[in-house]
Amino acid sequence: MNAAERYNAMVTARQQQQSRFATPFGESYWERFAHTYRFDPHRLPEASIREVIRRMEMEDDIIEVGGGAGRVGLTLALRGKSLRNVEPSAAMREQFRLAVWQHGIQNAEAIASSWPMEEAISADLVVTADVTYFISEIESFLRAMHEAARRRVAILTWTVPPPNVNAALFRLAFGEDEAPSPGFRELLPVLWEMDIVPDVLLADEGFAWPERRPTNDDEALQFIYRELSPRDEEAVAERLRPRLGELFMRDDAYFPAWRTPSQAMLITWETN
Repeated sequence: MNAAERYNAMVTARQQQQSRFATPFGESYWERFAHTYRFDPHRLPEASIREVIRRMEMEDDIIEVGGGAGRVGLTLALRGKSLRNVEPSAAMREQFRLAVWQHGIQNAEAIASSWPMEEAISADLVVTADVTYFISEIESFLRAMHEAARRRVAILTWTVPPPNVNAALFRLAFGEDEAPSPGFRELLPVLWEMDIVPDVLLADEGFAWPERRPTNDDEALQFIYRELSPRDEEAVAERLRPRLGELFMRDDAYFPAWRTPSQAMLITWETN
């Protein structure tokens, strides 16, 4: 089994486990939560995004693969020539277009497609953020990025993939270890076997996400449901309500104590 096959097997194992315990991340999920992925593109860019910007040129046209609501791509579009967001989710594209309209951005568009696309597409910079963990055909995904990029590919990821930061909570909720999503340790060998040797940068940016913190036990359970999307919420509540005191640190609100710390990474290479 080569690196790509091992990677794909991890994605499949995760999907199969999730199908037993959790509601799949289909379009109904994104319809509920897509708005939480819309950020102000004029904010001070996070450290990992700043590293991408440092490697850009003013006339760059950009493709973002699975760019969602534009958290990364629209920030780059403000500093480049154009952005095409290749995004399969209609709910995410709607939030992207809302952000474009809200901030008066004239050089960005969303394309309804999965990746790789059926028709050829290219740009100076091809970027993706927090997508590779879910890709079950990783070699074709990466090769399409490489072939589409006239100058550079950039992959934004984390030392611990976001799908894995709730592993301790998953174990308590469902009684078995969570099948991990593949991260940089699995991704890099795939690239090496493709004869791609990227630069790897650790950014000064810990994993965080804007979220409303619970203020009581009932809200804490709702918070957990959003994290795990369990099929059987009652069973999870029965297991976890007695353990909320250890799962959350408390001051004026509840803060999740189970998450594994993670740090932002940039994996990037030139294609010319």
